Amino acid sequence: MAHSAAEARALLYQRKLQEKPVIFSIPGVEELDGELSMLELKASELKQAEKLADTPDGTDDVLMMAATVAKSLIMAETKERVFSDSDIGAVDYATGEGSGVASFGLAALIPLSKLASEASNLGVDLLEEAKKKLLAAQSKDSRNSSTANSEPVVVVSP
Repeated sequence: MAHSAAEARALLYQRKLQEKPVIFSIPGVEELDGELSMLELKASELKQAEKLADTPDGTDDVLMMAATVAKSLIMAETKERVFSDSDIGAVDYATGEGSGVASFGLAALIPLSKLASEASNLGVDLLEEAKKKLLAAQSKDSRNSSTANSEPVVVVSP
């Protein structure tokens, strides 16, 4: 049965946002297994995430991943957001110190941001580019610091 434009509009306005359950364990917080989901971002929320990731040097890829996670991560049962926009935080790349979601270890931040991207149908290329830049920055910093002889950082995605 064909729909009228008014019916199609009504159906589209009633559309529920996609939700993707977090089906992997986040190292160190296994007690949250099965309790978290990622909710599809609205276009306005993606714009807000981009603004939150803006720095004087341009868009910070780690902050973009953190903002996407903070805006998407919800409790599966109640649909309550886990983080607020003020929880995104920042990272000082010279010292490695940080706060908020941006300071999560890569074992948590990368798979969560990938799932958030999938829930919102964002290009995986954005995530891959962010990972490359982050690893390049870490590699450059380690060559310039006293820890140049330490083991390299290896990222394993689930």
